[in-house]
Order: sequence, then structure tokens, then C-alpha cells
Amino acid sequence: MDALSETLTASSDVDGHGIALTDLRLADRVRDALGARLQEALGDPFPKLDTDTDAAILARIGAHALRRTLPASVLDTLAGFAGARSDVLVLSNLPQQEFPPTPVNGFGEESDLCLVTSLQLGLIALLGLTPYAVDYENSGKLIRNVVPNPEAAGTTSSWGSDTEFFWHTDNPHLPFGGEGLNPRPFPPRFLTFYAVRNAEQVATEFVGVDTALRGLPDEVLDRLSAPEFLVKAPDSNDVTADGDRLALEGTSVIQHGPEGVLIRYDRGTTRGMTAAADQALAALSEHLSRTPAFAPVLRPGQFLIFDNYRVLHRRKAFDPAPPGTARWLRRCYAS
Repeated sequence: MDALSETLTASSDVDGHGIALTDLRLADRVRDALGARLQEALGDPFPKLDTDTDAAILARIGAHALRRTLPASVLDTLAGFAGARSDVLVLSNLPQQEFPPTPVNGFGEESDLCLVTSLQLGLIALLGLTPYAVDYENSGKLIRNVVPNPEAAGTTSSWGSDTEFFWHTDNPHLPFGGEGLNPRPFPPRFLTFYAVRNAEQVATEFVGVDTALRGLPDEVLDRLSAPEFLVKAPDSNDVTADGDRLALEGTSVIQHGPEGVLIRYDRGTTRGMTAAADQALAALSEHLSRTPAFAPVLRPGQFLIFDNYRVLHRRKAFDPAPPGTARWLRRCYAS
């Protein structure tokens, strides 16, 4: 084991959940050295760098500090993650900063978060990926603050808390494709998170697609592979000019690709266009309700990335901590 880092596990499966996990933890001395380098590069006090207008600068600062500080073994693992067909990577014990209150409406002063933003964007760069925003969600901003927003009460949204967010793919209403092209017309390949607060100890749960489908009858799998489904955009997306949600019609729930089976699914937005398709969806939903999950509780200073095409994720309902101290994750799409 490297004296400057702790590689906890890099397994092909996690407790039978079908998750290929890479789980890394920085030693305290590496965390402290990385924090000092970021502070030095950003200046004291931090300059007013905005996540959206200055993303390239923040990513450069973060990537430079990470390359100068992280052990070679960790850098190699990050560089190989996407190509290794891993599903989930967790990097723990990253530097933190003095944080403002949790932004209950979902938006805050981004320039107050330069250190953790440079970390998140720098890690995305080291992973060989490109961060991006979409204009149909989050007001087109690059990083979404995943917080309990009272305005989202009763919705299955990343801003919700009182409603279970059942197993789903992010933005399943978009067609698969576009490797190496503009990622915006397609579902995000990867979701990344930096954890700011999680006093409520809310788990982010995962199940691998192969495990999610294992045990289903062949006739159900065949039907899920048929173009007989209508998939609408989730609650967190903007609506069209006529008030309806964007939708993909005549698509399949599962699709076979070079990397294996890909899945698009959200119980709240996916409908069968035939009676047989509806029955297959009901069988999948019932099967998933009995499937055990890999359920890590993200803690402050943790970074997480997962493959949105090969992993379903969910979040159960919870009671938020008082305003200003509630759960707060920073999410950025990457492709």
C-alpha cells in the first residue's frame, strides 16, 4: 500500500450487487498537501471565479494541483477508470473549505465555492472526461446543487426529499449514442458528485444493470429490448412551450452495445405502448423492489462518479436537516 494513499478495494463486484467498484481514500497528509496547493493556486482570499464562466480556469487549477500531489497509483487509477469499464468510483478524504449555508432554492453564490469546484472539475479532467451543462435543466448551469428544495415537494427530483426517487437513469428520454461527439443530445454517460453535507446520512443506492435484469424471464427481457416504450423527461427537466415534457417514443428500455447491456429506465416516466410492454415494466419494477442495493452514504469530502448507462441509482425519502444545514451534494455531468 502506498504510504500516501489507501486503496481500499478495486473489485469486479460488491456483495453481489453487480457493481464494479473502485474505492480510494487519500491519506491525511495527501489531503492536507492538496488543500494547501489549491489554496496557493487560488489565492487568499479566493478570487471571484464563477463555475460557469470560469470553468476552464478552475479545472486547470484543480488538475494541476491534483497531478502534483496525488500518488502515481491514484493518478493511474483515475486515468484508467472510464476505459476499464468500472461502474462506480469513490475517492474519499478530499480537502474541504468553509461552506456557506445549504442553498435551499438550489442556487447559491458559485464564486464562494472555488476550492471544491476546482477539485471536482480537476478530477473530471484527470478522468479524461468533459464536464457539461444542459439547457433543459438547472437553468443551464454546470453544477447542480442537490439539496432538499421545498419547491420540489412531492416530486421525484434531485431537489426532492419527501418522495422516494426509485431506481432510474438520469435523462432516460434521450437516445443512446454520441461517443466522442456533442454529449448534450444524449443521456449523460457519467454523473459526478462532491459531497458537502449529509448529516441525515442519506444513502445513494446503486445496482448494476446485469444484476437488475438477472432472473427475469427471457420473454420479459425480449420485450424490454423491443421498441415499445414511451419515456418522458423527469420532473427536474424543463417542459416544452406547450407545457408537456420531452419524450422519446418507440424506444427500448434495454439495449445491447459493445460494453454490454445499457439501460434507460425511470418508473415514474416510462410507459409501455402495448399491454405486453406494460407487463414487462411491471415485472422489472417488482424485480427491482426485491433487488439488494449497494448503498454508500456519501460523507463530506467524498467524490463519486458512476456510469449512468450501466448502473441504476435511487435515493429514498428522508427528513431534511434544518435549513442551512441540510444534505448538499454538488452534481456535474461528464461525458
